Amino acid sequence: MNVSPDFSLPIRIIAPYFLIGTAFYILSMGYLWFLDPSVVAGEMRLIGWVHAYMIGFVMSVIVGAMGQLSVVVGEVHHRYPSLFVWIAPLLAGGTAVLFIGFVAVPSLLVIGGGAIITALGLFAFNLFVTLRRSRRRTAVTRSMQWSTFFLWIGLGFGLWMALGYAGVVAMDPSRWLSAHMMAVFGGYVMLNIMGVSTVLLPMFGACARPSDNDHAISFYAMIAAVGMMIAAALTRIHALEVAALVAAAGSVLYYLLQVYRIFTSKKRRYSDIWERSVAAAFVALVASMGVGVYGYVMENEKSVLVAFWLLTGGFLGFLIAAHLYKIVPFLVWFERFAPLIEERDVPTMQQLLPSRWADVQWGTALAGVASIALAVGFEHTVLWQAGAFLMSVSGGVLAAIVIRILWVKL
Repeated sequence: MNVSPDFSLPIRIIAPYFLIGTAFYILSMGYLWFLDPSVVAGEMRLIGWVHAYMIGFVMSVIVGAMGQLSVVVGEVHHRYPSLFVWIAPLLAGGTAVLFIGFVAVPSLLVIGGGAIITALGLFAFNLFVTLRRSRRRTAVTRSMQWSTFFLWIGLGFGLWMALGYAGVVAMDPSRWLSAHMMAVFGGYVMLNIMGVSTVLLPMFGACARPSDNDHAISFYAMIAAVGMMIAAALTRIHALEVAALVAAAGSVLYYLLQVYRIFTSKKRRYSDIWERSVAAAFVALVASMGVGVYGYVMENEKSVLVAFWLLTGGFLGFLIAAHLYKIVPFLVWFERFAPLIEERDVPTMQQLLPSRWADVQWGTALAGVASIALAVGFEHTVLWQAGAFLMSVSGGVLAAIVIRILWVKL
């Protein structure tokens, strides 16, 4: 992997994605104050929260990170780098309008959804044509290409559902919910995480890198799961939905086995904020799978909601925060300080990260995730309010850390 400034985008283009992401993290965690532990799965306020968090925070950070990582891994220049200037405001504005549409004005759903589809469509198109020019064919590039394909499908289902929620088309949006979620979360988010993990986890954790063959089983199982879930939505065959969930669970379990092998190959024994955050993320993922299987088999909606919270607020929240603590300092150091390393003393990447702030963010997030999970399970209002407060503090600290790193200068 050739880490070269010739391939990377300037940090002034990528930084807005991290700032937008942390801003929506604060917004979504602050909005928890307007929800309660008795919320039900189909409630529009909850759907609004999910989209603010998943698109505003998760997708924004992923788009920014992939804008840098894709060209470095593929060792190829972006085909249309100027698109990244326009994708960020379109994504932020579209997510804000979509959120308002879900919680207050349904007629805005089509406008917000259209802006998001335009933004992510431009990103997917640029990524697809960029990787086609690359001569490298690895687990990461394959994951990026397939995830781009599933992103397009997920966006299509999302727009179709938005038309239903807005009353433009007479149909039941819930019919397509499973296909939409599996295409976006399983097909895009998880495929990217699985592929990128083969590079970033060994690199940041000083561990042995697994072979592409080790990644292939979880990779193809997730592709099969997404395909079967889409087929289940189209045909309404329940057995296909069950098979899709089993394949997805198997894919994630095998991925977790690879993660375990990566970290047990570690030669140096030390613990930093990245490792603690990654550990919390994977513990939340395992807990989410266990609670989710119980909820699905027993048809217990509360358990399914707890599992979903552990998956989003726990697994994704900690995993993204962990990599922000590595990626943002690296990008700032690589662009601003690496060229000066032979001329003067420059700070190390570790010195760019305010470690005490990061410890506060990790601790408040851990307590907040646990509080919200218990609050939903037991419908406990005080625990919910405590969790909402802790998650809001965590979001504010995370944003302050990212801003401080981005503004560091000699």
